[in-house]
Amino acid sequence: MAAAITGTGIAQPPHVVDNNRLARIMDTTDEWIRSRTGVASRRFTEPGTGASDLGAEAARAALADAGLAAADVDAVICATMTPDRQAPGIAGAVQHQTGVRNVATFDLRQQCAGFLFGLDLADMLIATERADAVLVTGAEVHAGYLPWGDAWEIVLGRTDRPVTEDERELANRHRAWSVLFGDGAGAAVLQRCAPAATTHSEARREATVGFLASVLHSDGAHADLIEVPGLGSLQRPYADAAQIDNGLHHPVMNGGGLYRLAVETMPDAVTQALARAGHTLDDLDVVVAHQANERILDGVRRRLGVDKSVVPSNIDRWGNTTAATLPILFHELRCDGRIGPGSLVAFTSFGAGAHWGAMLYREPYRGAVGP
Repeated sequence: MAAAITGTGIAQPPHVVDNNRLARIMDTTDEWIRSRTGVASRRFTEPGTGASDLGAEAARAALADAGLAAADVDAVICATMTPDRQAPGIAGAVQHQTGVRNVATFDLRQQCAGFLFGLDLADMLIATERADAVLVTGAEVHAGYLPWGDAWEIVLGRTDRPVTEDERELANRHRAWSVLFGDGAGAAVLQRCAPAATTHSEARREATVGFLASVLHSDGAHADLIEVPGLGSLQRPYADAAQIDNGLHHPVMNGGGLYRLAVETMPDAVTQALARAGHTLDDLDVVVAHQANERILDGVRRRLGVDKSVVPSNIDRWGNTTAATLPILFHELRCDGRIGPGSLVAFTSFGAGAHWGAMLYREPYRGAVGP
């Protein structure tokens, strides 16, 4: 039996920071950021809030939306590239904060592709009858990565003091990537789809709902396109002041290489998934694509030969929330009525590692789910 998404939820951090606020601490403008990334604003958490806190908030909302209790969950899958701490991962914390007890949890580290890989894992658990209901979350708190020091008080609007020369120099050094990211979380509940068809034609129709096909790829040869070079087992000691002083705890990326590979791999994965399920691009209603950069999304649209109505975006309001982009966008489209009964949806993402793929999903015609 197929797995279907029966509930979704998101967590929205309280601080909305627009580009003009970032222009206070670095040499940039609203027009520069918008034209190159598509980002107009992003959200940030309060200090002391971790990815697990956002993940649990989104998970509770998804469970409520699905009409399930914590006791109904058979497994918890969490994707993040910004865990609360280096170890352990956040899955156990999300499980605990959500009230789920004594079930298997999984931490996934496919970065921007983490939620996609989580959906596939949840679908497999349900298809093999190891679970009836699985909770999948993507949660990120990028604020800890962002190199703004005491200038955070300016970013959050808590002071109007001028930025110092040292603060501006530090922010300028990392502005190419730091303007992209925001905090946020999204979650989905997957359940076994048990069609309640009453006629032969309805039975055939219901048999083609839920997750229909999956195409996932990884290629470590591209791992250096985006990475955090320090604070790992390659270093001895694992962490020291020299790594921090040299900025090795911040991400570094090859923007051109990332653009080319993402624009090539995501559309190709979508077409592969469609072919596996016996569909074509003409059958697609919407592509829920990773919100990395509006230019990448434009490239995906061109390669697929579709417009923004098929490949929508919300990066203007959220920034890049890494593993959270897919569930946040899917939730918003679902709430807006863009994804209704019978909608054919392609999820696709590309993440550091490199990991990418697509999953094809048909929204159930009716809400009949269960073991």
